[in-house]
Amino acid sequence: MSAAILADAEAMELQAREMLAALHQCKTWEERLRAEDRIEELREHAASIKARIESSREHIRNYYGLDLRVGLEVKHEGRPGRIVGFAGQYVEVQLDGDDHTTTCHATSEMKYPQGTRIGPGPDERFAHLVQVHSA
Repeated sequence: MSAAILADAEAMELQAREMLAALHQCKTWEERLRAEDRIEELREHAASIKARIESSREHIRNYYGLDLRVGLEVKHEGRPGRIVGFAGQYVEVQLDGDDHTTTCHATSEMKYPQGTRIGPGPDERFAHLVQVHSA
């Protein structure tokens, strides 16, 4: 889910850049002001989306002691895949062979590569739930 939402945020930023480049084509001040307002709205919405995703990543790092990133190779229920996004305490994983993403709890049936930080974090109660495997 967050991978698609992140793609939407990037599309909004692209639309804002295109509108900015075309501002000189506005015929009236009213058109220009409406365009500038829309550009600002698109940029703010995109920034808000990115901040929520980063907040989810921070939550996982602070609560579970896992320093995860998009692109990290993982296993969910024994199946290999890659992290493509974050949503709350959940990780969006693109499992090999699937055409959709799977939403996985950060500690449930997940295995992370050796070297992935597991604690010490502010709350070490969950460190035993995280499995690390050799890459």
